[in-house]
Amino acid sequence: MTRGAVLAAAAIAFALQVQVARATTVSDISAEWAGYWNAKNLKSVLTLYAPDPIFCPTIGKNWTGMAEIRKNFAGLLAVYDPRIALTSVRSEISGDLAYDTGTYHETIALVKGGKAIHAAGTYLFLFKRSGRARWKIVEQTWTSFEPFKM
Repeated sequence: MTRGAVLAAAAIAFALQVQVARATTVSDISAEWAGYWNAKNLKSVLTLYAPDPIFCPTIGKNWTGMAEIRKNFAGLLAVYDPRIALTSVRSEISGDLAYDTGTYHETIALVKGGKAIHAAGTYLFLFKRSGRARWKIVEQTWTSFEPFKM
């Protein structure tokens, strides 16, 4: 095999590995979000977002921008101890946009005790990146299979 053929084969193998890594990256970021959320690590959760994200909660109006998302997340985490599990169903990448969608199951316990809330539904994370930068969440949406039972 010539040196050129070896270099071409290596370049193709590298490109395929990068594509595979990119394909798993967005679902990994969704899982990372869930881990930080469960740990109530707001600072780390917020590092996963683009500068001007939109969060679409299950109920109510969208939260637009980092300041509004930070405020609402901090309020939730002050009152609740969440335990969320995400199951990715599909992740795709097209250029500098990607998404991860799937289902979630969450148990939300009151910090001060009391009956826990059980929630389940679907989620959608929309990601964007610039150049070789890390994928960042630009929009996040939740649905619920049923109304919350308190």
